[in-house]
Parts: sequence; structure tokens; C-alpha cells
Amino acid sequence: MRIITLIIVIITALILLYRTLVISGVNLFQNNFTKKYIIGSSYRKYKGEKTSAADIFSIGAQALVFRLLIYFVSYLTLIFIAGEGTDFLQWWYKWDASNYIGIVEGGYTNIVVQSGYLGDAYQTLAFLPLYPALTWVVNLLFNNALLAALVTSVLCYIGGVIFLYMAVSLRYTKSIAEKSVILISVFPFSFYFGGMLPESIVLLTASACIYFSFKKKWWLAGIFGMLCTLAKLQGITILAFMGIEWLESNKIFLLIKEKDWKSFFKRLTDLIPMCITFLGLIIYFIINYYYTHDAFYFLKLQKYVWSHSFADCGTCIKNIIYNITRGANEFNVIMAEYIPELILFFVVMYVIIRCAGRHSGSLSIFLFAYTIISYSADWVISGSRYLSVAVPLFIMSAELVEKRPITYRFLVCAGLALQVVFMYCHTKGINMVV
Repeated sequence: MRIITLIIVIITALILLYRTLVISGVNLFQNNFTKKYIIGSSYRKYKGEKTSAADIFSIGAQALVFRLLIYFVSYLTLIFIAGEGTDFLQWWYKWDASNYIGIVEGGYTNIVVQSGYLGDAYQTLAFLPLYPALTWVVNLLFNNALLAALVTSVLCYIGGVIFLYMAVSLRYTKSIAEKSVILISVFPFSFYFGGMLPESIVLLTASACIYFSFKKKWWLAGIFGMLCTLAKLQGITILAFMGIEWLESNKIFLLIKEKDWKSFFKRLTDLIPMCITFLGLIIYFIINYYYTHDAFYFLKLQKYVWSHSFADCGTCIKNIIYNITRGANEFNVIMAEYIPELILFFVVMYVIIRCAGRHSGSLSIFLFAYTIISYSADWVISGSRYLSVAVPLFIMSAELVEKRPITYRFLVCAGLALQVVFMYCHTKGINMVV
């Protein structure tokens, strides 16, 4: 299975590379098949629509109501089905949430564990700082870290879907934008947008970066790219989105071919603000160095405390299948974590290939890079959660089902039903390995 996965990944990468080069002005072999299914130009048929203040208010209000409804559903299921107590905040205070709350309440030295290799290890240094930092600020108002974490997630979710709506409306239509917001909101693992985890802030920063990149406001795009990287390590892949968007929209290779050096160097200056994205990683390295005198201490934590090592995605998929078929894992972990993340990986590859000629290469390559990085470990335990913020997946899916109302309704209904089930598992305390 490792070889099959790598072949699929390599073929997908070659398709994306070929398409990007052609759109950017490189004269490569083309025929009717490549022009229709790989190069394409479907997204260019959309003229885009301007988002009004009323649209923004409506999307924000609906997002808030939906998030409150999800909380209400979780309350009902746990009270009447599971017979749990009424401590709502404790329902969401599980697994990785305890590490983020630990950072909020006492910084990166708050939780110390024993490691045979590292000795006294600051295990929370494996977690990025933006979400706990914002939660700490919100906590100044509430003086309750658990409540502040939920409020932070809800506010970031609302901001995230607003930017997502504006970005998709700008390039496509309001109808596709609305479907994008709905599909990402009903994704089976999107209940994490209301949890004590950083998914909402990744949604906010990634969507804002996409929006400002579409508007060619590169300094703002670079700032949000930096924040995205400060929220999650995979956030660095947003740089691939900005780079390809710049490359294709300016037809850089065509400028070089035509020796239009004035335009080329003028466009080249747009790369400077994109480099701000790297500041997110640099800040994280500095934090690691400040506490341990080792800028890459988080890598040692991943290996010796969290039992992760970097590997190719083929190895990751092979190990996921092993954990499903022969591993000594609990049934609920297999059903709620390993099987969904296995299916979703190949769904993403299918969507990228299926939609290759329907979208700008920037979205496709961002989705590809984000997914590959997320699955670049010897074993992954939160792949489904990571893909809940693979923003281009939902944009591309929304455009794909725009003329397929039955498929769209099925995705919404199935997503909602599964989200309730998985949210119940999480809040009940059934181990989903997150």
C-alpha cells in the first residue's frame, strides 16, 4: 500500500506542476485532453461578486447560531443519552485541550513530564503559541481559562467563515461561497471549531490570507500567513498558495520569455511581504530556544514524548491500515479516527485530480501540500481533525456540487449526522486520540 500511495501522490504532484507551469507561461506539450481536464479554465468563467456589509452580518450571525446549536446538541446528547453530569466545560476539556489550557494558565513550563531521553520535558512546547496566546487575552475578561478557550474558538470560527465567504465570492459566486461555508461547517470533524483547540484560528488566518491574496494585497496576506504558521506547523504551506497565486496571476514565465524585465522586477517585489510568513516559524523556534536552548526541541518532543517521527505519507498510510487491520487498537479509535483519516486522504487526492482544470493552481497546490505535510509522520492520530481546516477542499467541493443539488444535500445531511456522532464520542470521553 505504501508504493500505491506514493504513486498516486507523485502522479498528482506531476499534474499540478505541469498545470502551474503552463498557466504561468511555460510552453509545454498540450493536446485536447490536457487542455480540457488538466489546464482548464473553469474558474475564469466566474466574474466574482462583491460582498456587502449585510452579507457579512448575515454570515456572522448564522455562524454564531450554528455554533450555539452545536453546543446545544452536545448538551442534549450527553444529558439524555449518556446520562452525564452538567459540567459543560469539562466535556470539552480533553486530550490536547489540556495542553493548550496548561499553556494559558502557566506558560510552556506549566506541564513537565519525565522522558528517558530528555529528562524533565516541557511537553507543551510541541504546541504552537497563537491559540493559547489569544485565549490568555480573552481570559483577562472571564478569569476562566476553559470558558475563554471556547469563546476564542467561536469568535475565530465566525471570523473564519466570514473571510472564507468573502474570498470565494470574490473569485466565484455568492452561491458557491455559501456552499463552501456550509460544507466546512458540517464536515464530520468540524465540531472542533467549537472546542479548546486551534482549528478555528487556523480557519480564520488561512481564509484571511486567501482573501487578501486574491485581492493582491500581499502585505496583509503575508501577515495572516505568518499568523497561520504560528497557529499550526502545517500553516507554513499557505506560502505555497501565495507563491503559486503570484506566479499564475502574473504569468511570470511569460514575462521572462518576452523579456519584459520591467514588469518582471515590479512583480518580484511582491515576494517580499510573502516572506513574512516565515516569521511564524522563526518565532516558534525562538520560543523553543528560550526555554531549552534548542530551537528544534519540539522535534525531540514529538519523537520521545509524543512518539512521532517524520516519514513519507506512504509509510503513514501503510501504518494506518495496519492499525485498522492488525493493530491492537480499541474499536472506537478505529471507527472514529483511523478509518475516517484513511478515507479522507484518498478523497482529497481524488478531489485534487478531479478538479485539476476547474480551479487556480494555488488552491490545488495548497490543498495538496497541506495534506501531504499533515500525513508526513510514521503514524497520524488526528488526520481527520487536521483536514477540517483544509480550506481549499471545501471551496473545490462547493464548486463541484454547484450544479449537483442532490449530491450537495447528501453531503450536508451525512456531514451533520456524522458530526453529531463524532462530537458525542469526543465530549463523552470516548478515546478518539486527539
